[in-house]
Amino acid sequence: MLFAVALLVVGAAVLYVGSEAAVRGAAGLAGVLGLPAFVLGALLFGVDLEGLGAAVVAAGRDQTALAAGEIFGTVLFLYSAAFGAALLLAREPVPSPGRLMVLTPGLHLVAGAFAISDRYVARLEGVLLIVFYLAYVGLVLRSGRIPAAETGEAQRAGAPRSKAGLAVLTFGGLLVIAGGAAILVAGGARLVTESGLAAGFVGATALGILVSLDEVLLEVLPVRRGTPELATGNLFGTLAAFTTGVLGLAAVVRPLDIDAPGAAAFLGSAFLYALVATVFVVRGRAGRTLGAVVLASYAAWLVAAAAI
Repeated sequence: MLFAVALLVVGAAVLYVGSEAAVRGAAGLAGVLGLPAFVLGALLFGVDLEGLGAAVVAAGRDQTALAAGEIFGTVLFLYSAAFGAALLLAREPVPSPGRLMVLTPGLHLVAGAFAISDRYVARLEGVLLIVFYLAYVGLVLRSGRIPAAETGEAQRAGAPRSKAGLAVLTFGGLLVIAGGAAILVAGGARLVTESGLAAGFVGATALGILVSLDEVLLEVLPVRRGTPELATGNLFGTLAAFTTGVLGLAAVVRPLDIDAPGAAAFLGSAFLYALVATVFVVRGRAGRTLGAVVLASYAAWLVAAAAI
C-alpha cells in the first residue's frame, strides 16, 4: 500500500515538472514563431496536460474505469477544492466572464452526459466528442476573451528565446509528462488492487486530486494577483476540454467502461458547474459564500462516493 501511495506522489511530481516545462517552452515558442498565445491556453492550460496524460495512459493499459474516474475527478476537484480555495482567499468577489463563456461549456457537459448514459463510451463517440471540443476551441478563438488573459500568462512565463531551446523544452516536457502519467497510473492500479476500492473511486479521488494540484495554483494565484479572468478561463475551459476532448481521446485509445463512482463524479461535476454558472449569471460575481459551499459539497461527495 505504501509503495502504491509513493508511486502516486512521485508520478504527480513528475507530471507537474513536465507540464511546467512544456507550458513554458510552448509559450516562448509561440512568441518566437509568431503564433497566437491563445494556442497555449486552448491546448495546454484548458486541457491540463497532467490529467490528459494520466487518462490516456490509463485507457491504454485497459484501466478504463480508472481513466474515466480521473477525467471526471479532475473537473470535480477543480470546481470544488481549487475554485473554492480561490474564492475563500480572494480579496474581493471574482467577476463573471461573459455569459457565452459561462454557458457554452454546459453544452459540452450535456454531450458528455449523452456519451456516458449507457456507462460505455465507444470509439466513434470519442471521435464525435473530440470534434465537439474543437468547435469550442474555434468559438473561444473568435470570442477573443480567453486569449487575452492567456497571453499575459505566457508573457510572464519567462521562457528562453532560442527556437532550439524552446523546442527541446516543449517536447522534453511532453515526454516527462508521459513518464509521469505512466508512474501515476501504475500507482493507481496498484492501489485499486491492494485497497479493494472501486477503480472509478480511486481515479476520481486520489488520481484526480494528484493530477489537479496545479489547478489550485492556477485558480488561487490569478485571483490573488488581480487577474481573475485567467482563473475563470481555466475553470470553464477545463470543463469543456475534459467532458468532451479528453474523454473522447481516452475512448479513442480504448473504449471506456464507466463504473458507479465514476458516474457519481460526473454527476458531482455537473452539479457544481450548474451551481457556479448560476451564481455567475444571476449575480455577475462569486464570493466566499460560494467558495464554502463548493468545498462542503466536495466533502459530501467524497463521503457518498466511498459508500458506493
